[in-house]
Amino acid sequence: MADPFQKGVFIVGLGHHYPPYVNGLDDIDDYLAKFCDTNTPAVKKLLQINRKTGIKERPNIISRNDPLFNRAAPPTIAELDHIFRTRAVDLAVRACRKAIVDWGGIVSQITHSVAATGTNAGSPGYDFLVNDKLGVPHEAQRMLLGGIGCAGGLASIRAAATIANDATLRGRPARVLGFVCDLTSTNIRCDLTILAENPEETRVSMALFSDAAAAFVVCNGLGLEDKDGVVYSVLDWESGVLKGTLAHEQCLVDPLGFRSFMSPSLPDVTSDAVEPLLERLLARNAWQLPDGAPRLASTHLDWAMHPAGLAVLDKVKENLQLDDDQMKASFDVLQSKGNSAGPTVLIVLDRLRKMGNIRQYVVACSFGPGVCAEMLALRPNAE
Repeated sequence: MADPFQKGVFIVGLGHHYPPYVNGLDDIDDYLAKFCDTNTPAVKKLLQINRKTGIKERPNIISRNDPLFNRAAPPTIAELDHIFRTRAVDLAVRACRKAIVDWGGIVSQITHSVAATGTNAGSPGYDFLVNDKLGVPHEAQRMLLGGIGCAGGLASIRAAATIANDATLRGRPARVLGFVCDLTSTNIRCDLTILAENPEETRVSMALFSDAAAAFVVCNGLGLEDKDGVVYSVLDWESGVLKGTLAHEQCLVDPLGFRSFMSPSLPDVTSDAVEPLLERLLARNAWQLPDGAPRLASTHLDWAMHPAGLAVLDKVKENLQLDDDQMKASFDVLQSKGNSAGPTVLIVLDRLRKMGNIRQYVVACSFGPGVCAEMLALRPNAE
């Protein structure tokens, strides 16, 4: 019988880090009152949404009283770029160090890095800066993904798994460090400016998003030194763009940051796309079940769903007829820390394995601008 570790791809380490500052419900209300006319329809709606998200706190890279974000003129994109290339880099380094400790290896063993962000567009990419601070070997091959927002976490795993599979075919070990960092709080003044310009247009990002970094280490069989250290086996994936949805979610460069837009129908568009993605994985026997085994269904799986918001999670749960505990990690992360964009689904996967009582098979799913979709088939704690 073939050794399942010989040709497999494995997540062997996970870690994440939140910044030190926190925005609560009252903080957002106060900030809106300071810079906006709270009698306009858009601000009134945003204040209502802020109280209904179910989110307890939103970790931020900037303090509530940071002078840069409290002066009369909003920060420029150059000033926001400096914040990302300093504070966000430090945040990502902390997450990477946690993932490397969880793996049990050393930085000098890293053969590749894959990074993603939807909130910075500088060159060289921030992955150069993170790798340099960590001491990743200069000969390590690197890849930086952009333009995919909340899909960045799973897209990074998919890219790392593709790299690991390619290395296996070449007879080489692969130890891929992946990391994702997004700063959404730094766009607050950009969002407020848009609110002032469009008093009828509701923008919910301020009430949903937080800042974070998350990281992982992926190995192929040739790079795996401790089989007991496997967290998840990466079995298969689906990726693509939902037809006709290009305008439903966007995040475009603006002189004051990133001008984001999410259509009111986005929760329906994304949640309705989950089942067709799953069907393609099931039809391909993504979980590699033996011949004659009963076909899996959504109700047999644990779900690491990107927590875009309560509306999305509730609708996915309803569409797939899931029990409360099948999406427990997604609800837990959303309620405790909010939606941190790309890193969030990696944080959900980390949270899920630590909660215990995990099912034999796991689906991870996220969506980003475009609307792009990512779904992974995983097996936890491979033996």
